[in-house]
Amino acid sequence: MGLKYYVRRAISLPPHVLARKLIGRAKRKISFWQQNWIDTRRPTYLKDFPASQAELYSYFCSLKVDLLKPFSKQISALAGHYINHYFDLLGSGWVKVSHGIDCQGLEGNRYEMGQTVHADSEGRWLRGRINPANLAESQRIWQLIDSDYVPIDWHIDFKSGYRWSESTRYLKIVYGHKPGVDIKAPWELARMQHLPQLAWAYKLANDGLPGFDEPHIYCSEFRNQILDFIATNPPRFGVNWRCTMDVAIRVANWLVAYDLFRSYGVEFDSGFRRIFIRSVYEHGLHIINNLEWNVDLKSNHYLSNIVGLLFVAAYLPRTPEIDCWLAFAVQELVNEVRFQFNPDGTNFEASTSYHRLSAELVVYATALVLGLSEDKQRAFNEYDHLLHKVKPRLKPAPLDLYPLPNSDFRSPFPAWYFERLEKMAEFTMHISHGGNRITQIGDNDSGRFLKIMPSYREVLLDKAGTIYLNLSRCTDLLNSDTYWLEDHLDHRHLVAAINGLFGRDDFHVFASKYRLETEFVHNLCGKIRLPSYLKPSRVANSETAGVLIKGSQTISGAGFAFKASKGRCLETAQVSRLSSKVKLYSYPDFGLYIYKSEQFKLAVRCGPNGQNGNGGHAHNDQLSFELSIDGTPIIVDPGTYLYTPAPNKRNLFRSTAMHNTLVLEGGEQNSWLGGREGLFSMRDQAKARVREFDELRFVGEHSGFGPIHKRTLMIFESSIEGVDECNSAGKVTTYFHLAPDVDAKLSGESMVLLNTGELQLKLFGNPGKWSIKDGLYSAAYGMLQKSQVVQLESLAGYINWKIEWRLNKCRRRF
Repeated sequence: MGLKYYVRRAISLPPHVLARKLIGRAKRKISFWQQNWIDTRRPTYLKDFPASQAELYSYFCSLKVDLLKPFSKQISALAGHYINHYFDLLGSGWVKVSHGIDCQGLEGNRYEMGQTVHADSEGRWLRGRINPANLAESQRIWQLIDSDYVPIDWHIDFKSGYRWSESTRYLKIVYGHKPGVDIKAPWELARMQHLPQLAWAYKLANDGLPGFDEPHIYCSEFRNQILDFIATNPPRFGVNWRCTMDVAIRVANWLVAYDLFRSYGVEFDSGFRRIFIRSVYEHGLHIINNLEWNVDLKSNHYLSNIVGLLFVAAYLPRTPEIDCWLAFAVQELVNEVRFQFNPDGTNFEASTSYHRLSAELVVYATALVLGLSEDKQRAFNEYDHLLHKVKPRLKPAPLDLYPLPNSDFRSPFPAWYFERLEKMAEFTMHISHGGNRITQIGDNDSGRFLKIMPSYREVLLDKAGTIYLNLSRCTDLLNSDTYWLEDHLDHRHLVAAINGLFGRDDFHVFASKYRLETEFVHNLCGKIRLPSYLKPSRVANSETAGVLIKGSQTISGAGFAFKASKGRCLETAQVSRLSSKVKLYSYPDFGLYIYKSEQFKLAVRCGPNGQNGNGGHAHNDQLSFELSIDGTPIIVDPGTYLYTPAPNKRNLFRSTAMHNTLVLEGGEQNSWLGGREGLFSMRDQAKARVREFDELRFVGEHSGFGPIHKRTLMIFESSIEGVDECNSAGKVTTYFHLAPDVDAKLSGESMVLLNTGELQLKLFGNPGKWSIKDGLYSAAYGMLQKSQVVQLESLAGYINWKIEWRLNKCRRRF
């Protein structure tokens, strides 16, 4: 970050806080140079790990093959790609990641930094790549790999072609310094979230299902890729140790895949097991010594750190140090669920996609803790907190334990924790529309924790091409006209996973396609079944939630906190008095209001900018909305696209004009710092607030422009009417960003016709002038599609508009 940023930060801090920070920074600098001196002169691979001869704990029984069979075609295709080292990550398309890869570039920027290698079985090819102190051990590990294996280049941005050196110490790795370079590309690959698919493929192949290779090919590939990574990524060297979050996610995926293979009867050789277990421990050491914790700001990064450490501590044999890691991870898991999730189950990042990531971290971690053996659970009472040397502190033993419902055991999770977890699933249900895709709010970097069964669909090649806009470099993989495309906006798997703990009928109906996730979590937690916080009469259908009438910021029922400031919550018996055609779900802590009927879903954004005011993953989307009709997206949030590789595009996609709201000429709802330091923060200037709402009306406003922008929405059975008011002398423009499949045409001076092929809509407005411009839409990180933007400009200081539709029949998708 630039000098100006630090000067501004220093001026804004009280003297005692500034002094504390300066002292802390000086200590870190001294520690950095000391450790750098040691690491460059001594091997960073551990010589020995006390438990290297022991076996890891196991948490899975063999999951039934019937759960895998519906996905057999997908598993076969994906596992085949991964065996041949083809990966489709962050908008890259299916590309073969190898040394010397010819990358296509990103945003017009292309680098030629990779070199073709001829990997000999003795590991001589590693000379000049691995730092001298680690070379001998790196070569020894490489010699365990099958001789016909071709190495993956774990250090290259396989989109731009930029490559980081594997001999650079991790804290010296720089990023965001070159145009078009995305450090997330090697990080995403090195998370190795594809490994569970190899375990599933092994099981189906071993059971004789057609379309698969010989079973041993899948377990050999798993083994070779793990050894490849360990040999070419010595601890604390290279790009893949730079971000602790990715270290944590990687080791959790290693452990889950390893456990799945073992549950299906695979026995790995002792040489591999020793190196694997040692590396798991090295990952744990790295996490505990590089926690992404800050007293002023914590986020999903820190949550992922403690969950990754939890997996390490749960699988490694007990030692005083491992007991301490386990207790600390559980303590911080409870603390972070309280801090990062609101009482209504929503995440504090102001992003629906980061809600998915963080909720995944919580549900799998919770299941793992519940599934710990009695021996492991004893660590909660026996750990020595004095062994913990980093911040935040670990409380003295024992951990607080609470009666576990439907069980004789006690767990570290209080009742509010389970209720919050259950509500995380309810929120995901409510933000999903008829096409089973969620409303995009805030950033979407396609982040996941475990991809147990990711959502893919087989599409025509030309259809996939319209999503990537650069698919020509991906077609060498295929001998057919179809393409396996991941659907990053289908979050049903999260609801299915959480249902592994609760067994709710409505969760099952919503996410029945992903029963594998439900059984996976149910298996992991030791088949514990938790009771719902809802009364039994309401568990079957949380759609019967009551509604809080005007004056409050909350409604009652599933997924909602009870915080009425005015008015009162309707009792369950009063629900029948409300309109049966529109259901309202309110999440004021997140800032999202969702209207659903048999014909439409309307989601309105109005609330805080997330991260307790930092706004790192928020957009300037106050009073923006998404609208789908009969399950078809019409008005959409354009998404995120990219982060550091293209700062201008990053800022464009989070700007006010890229959302379905009013823009005052030259204005932004919230400002951010220029340069790299401003890419992940946003000043909370808009102070958005809801004035009133019920199931037929919404009124909100914000003051981000100076003059207040007030938006009134009136909800009818076949139309939405809006009034935008902003008392300003300048020009105001209301934007409507269309889904890629929606075509817009002007019809006279006061109307725009919208057509999807199956649906026709009319968009009216006055006073002002209509125009239709080219737009962009991103359904996932790195993906880009062409779309259209409808604009209505006015000098009157207000705009009236109306969206009207007519359906021949309603298919009742909601």
